[in-house]
Amino acid sequence: DVLASTANGSGVDLQGYEGSAAFVLSSEAMGASVTLAVKLQESANDSDWSDVSSGAFTTTAANTAAFEQIALNVSDLKRYVRTNSTVAGGTGTGAVNVTAYASKKYTT
Repeated sequence: DVLASTANGSGVDLQGYEGSAAFVLSSEAMGASVTLAVKLQESANDSDWSDVSSGAFTTTAANTAAFEQIALNVSDLKRYVRTNSTVAGGTGTGAVNVTAYASKKYTT
């Protein structure tokens, strides 16, 4: 997505996944004095959200791109996760992406 202000991502259902998941942030610089703070949030019902422990990416310095990974165990998370992105320090826009990589549950 291209962000110009604070935004929440859509909830992603983790019910069919297990083990360690990698959450990868990739963002471009957003402007001369603009910073970006991205964190993961979790929910049992895809409605009421709270911050994931150890789920915050490093806040960018002004006008700085970011690429960072957080590894979390899916069984330690509630059923749904989403991103919460806070843009501060001025006006500007930039592409921001968080991709999750996880293993599907084994079924027979």
